[in-house]
Amino acid sequence: MVKLDTDLMPKKAISPLRCRTILTILACTATILIVPMLPGRSTIIEPFDQARVNNFNASRAENVFIGNSLLDTRINPDLISELTGAKTVSLAIDGTAPGIWYLQLSNVVAQAEKRPSQVFIFFHDDLITRPIYFTGIEDDSLVNSLTKDVKDLEKLPAKSRSILEKFKDAFSKFYPLSNLPNRRSSDPVAWLAAEITGIENTYLSARSDEFFSASNLREQADLIQQPKFHGEFKVTVNDSFLPMFIDIANEINIALVLVRVAPRPNHDGTPNETSELAKYSNELQNYLAEHNIRYLDMNKILETGFIDAAMYYDGYHLKHRFRDQYTESFLMSITNSSSSVYGSQAEQ
Repeated sequence: MVKLDTDLMPKKAISPLRCRTILTILACTATILIVPMLPGRSTIIEPFDQARVNNFNASRAENVFIGNSLLDTRINPDLISELTGAKTVSLAIDGTAPGIWYLQLSNVVAQAEKRPSQVFIFFHDDLITRPIYFTGIEDDSLVNSLTKDVKDLEKLPAKSRSILEKFKDAFSKFYPLSNLPNRRSSDPVAWLAAEITGIENTYLSARSDEFFSASNLREQADLIQQPKFHGEFKVTVNDSFLPMFIDIANEINIALVLVRVAPRPNHDGTPNETSELAKYSNELQNYLAEHNIRYLDMNKILETGFIDAAMYYDGYHLKHRFRDQYTESFLMSITNSSSSVYGSQAEQ
C-alpha cells in the first residue's frame, strides 16, 4: 500500500466570503449576549396598571372572588349577581397564587372608592400558606403591573430559591424576551374582557366552552392530580401572605371568606385527602376563627352530594357545564352553613 505524504498534498483555502460570514455570525452573537449586560442597560419594568383600579371602581362590586383557574371553573359571578341582586365580579387569573392575590387585594380592591362588603379567596390543598406568586410559570410583568412600588416586593414573603431558579431569574431579567412566550394574560379571566367589549360574560363563556369542548373528551384517569402537602400549618403560616390578608381585611373593614376547594373525590364519594391535609385544614380553621375570619372547607361538605367525581375535568378543575350548578350550590352552602364552619366573623 502506498502511503500518501499529507504534507505534500495541496491544502484547501478558506474563501474570503466564508470567513466574513463566520465573523459576522460571531459578532452578532456577541452583540446579542453581551450588550444587554453592559452597565446602563436595564430591563423594562412594567408600571403599575391603574386601569385595574379604574375598571374595578366602575364595577361597583359588592362581592369579589379572587383566585386562579380553580375559581374560574367553579363560580359564575354574573349568576351570583342575578340570584342575589348584589354586583359580583371575579378577579381570577390563571396560574396565580397568594402573592398575586395579595397584590390584587391591597392595590386594587383596597384602593376602590366603593369597597366591597365581601371578598372570597379560593385555594386548594395548603396553597394559602405557600409564599409564592404563581403555581406554574412566573410572570414578572404581571407582578410589576400590580405593584405600586417595586421596592415593596422586598418586604413581602418569598420562598427560598434554588441556584438553578436564581440563574433562570437572572437570565430572564437580562433577556426579558426569552420569557415572553410564558407571560400569561394579566386580565381577570371572568369579567374584564366583557367590561371592555360590552359583551355579556355568559356569551363569552359559552363560546369558549363550545370552542374547547373537545378537551372534555380526554380520559380523566390520565389527568387526575393528587393533593399535595408542603408543611404543617403552624410552621408555614408566619412566613406566608395569610396574616397580611387578615390585616388588610381588618384595615378596610371587609368580610373575608377563605374557601378551600375539594379535589376530585374518591369513587365512593369520600374526600380525597391525606391525614396531613385534614389536620392542616383543622388548624387553619382554628387560626381563622381566632382572627374572626370566615372559612369554608368544601371537603367537609362532600357528603351533601352536590359535588361528585363526574363533575371534574381533572384532579381539581370542574367541567364548564357544571359551573352554574356549582355556583348555585355554593350559595346554598353559604346560606345553610353554621358559624362554626366559617369562624365567628359577623356579616358586615
